[in-house]
Amino acid sequence: MEESFWKQTYEKILIGMGLFGITLNFLFLNQILPFLGALLLFTGFRKLRLENRWLKAGYAGAALKVVITIVNIVIGSVLEREKIYVSYVWKVIVFCGGILPVFLMVCLFLGMREELEKRKVEIKNEVLLHIIIWYVVVTVLAVREYEGWILGLAIVAAYIGILVELKNIAEKLEQAEYVLEEHPVRISDGRYAAGAAILTAAGLLIGYTCFGSYHMAWTTAKETQDSASEEIKAHLLSLGFPEEILHDLKEEDILACKNARQILLNQSDDLLRDGDERLQLDGVAVELEQEGQWKVIHHFLWNGNSGFRGTEAVQINPAYQKLNGGWTAQGELTGQVLYDKDGTSYTAEYASLQNEAYDTNQNFPFYGSQQYASIFAEFSMPHRGENCRGYVAYEIKAKESDWWIDSWLNYTHQKTIWQYPVISAAQNRKQGGWLNERVFSTVQDALQVLPEGERENSVGLGM
Repeated sequence: MEESFWKQTYEKILIGMGLFGITLNFLFLNQILPFLGALLLFTGFRKLRLENRWLKAGYAGAALKVVITIVNIVIGSVLEREKIYVSYVWKVIVFCGGILPVFLMVCLFLGMREELEKRKVEIKNEVLLHIIIWYVVVTVLAVREYEGWILGLAIVAAYIGILVELKNIAEKLEQAEYVLEEHPVRISDGRYAAGAAILTAAGLLIGYTCFGSYHMAWTTAKETQDSASEEIKAHLLSLGFPEEILHDLKEEDILACKNARQILLNQSDDLLRDGDERLQLDGVAVELEQEGQWKVIHHFLWNGNSGFRGTEAVQINPAYQKLNGGWTAQGELTGQVLYDKDGTSYTAEYASLQNEAYDTNQNFPFYGSQQYASIFAEFSMPHRGENCRGYVAYEIKAKESDWWIDSWLNYTHQKTIWQYPVISAAQNRKQGGWLNERVFSTVQDALQVLPEGERENSVGLGM
């Protein structure tokens, strides 16, 4: 026996509601299932829009749910979406997206009840009460950030129970000889679904290409003409400061090295290779004019093509970080990023440069979540730049003598655009580097030097 048009329609709507109640965080199902659910709800309510006011309201709500679902998916391709999440507009979108599933269930119930009343059939309002109670409980658990399994399973079971109740009412309406007529439409359901899929794909493409990396404020680099700076440069070169690194320093960092006492350095090369790309990492420690006070500089340089250019991160575990160590932090973090193009050098501030405490969120059975703190420098390199390079510098002061300067660096490079949701190289490090190898590559280097008296050079140990 062929199913009635009404049965095909209400089953489509109930399946759509069911897909919204399922959260599977693998194989992108947490985006795919709600997207399919939104399309089923829209195409289902579309067939009911001319029946009564409640089902017409459900059609409008289903259309809005499709739009919100597409926006949610596209936002995942935007790197700095946290800035969007704190906006008032986004909070309104989140509220509407959260309440719409309940609104649609209520519209379906009230719409079916109205059609039953036309046929002199009465039903109880228990389902409506169940929907309201269910929504209140879910809201309270969400506010309290409940993560337990017991109540979670109970909520899912109650949701399935509500859908079953709605199905029973729909069957009762069919038994009351309700016939849903199929009205002619200009645009088929298939074309609507294809349009939604194309719109989502276009949004993702725009998100990846235009908002998948940091927007850096590049300006032409200017050589310092100040005689005092030139004199300090000459003095640093006489102590053994690498010339190629010295030219990349800001003037404020050069001036801070006036009357430097000694230079200790660690130079390494060829730490990251993939095709013709090569990363060079260097560490320099400069003892400043005041004995026992040092400026530590970590410098990086890409020799050749670095491959895909999305986001980069420099993570530093500074010498002053060790508990009961011999160093304390002094002053502010400094640094910049540079590149060359057509014989001209360009420079920009880091998108973010700060000391940051973070939680790895490694909630696995044997590891658990751990707290860390590091210096993070986040940036993106231009697509056609050459000799992409930069540095991060910080100052330390000795609390005790005979302590090694032990400063570690992790450089993380994004290798491909293919990731969802989009995270930065720094976020990957903060999450324990779980996307290493597939999306990101991380290499480690260290500046490990032991001060051995005034103006005495010492070579550090590197990886």
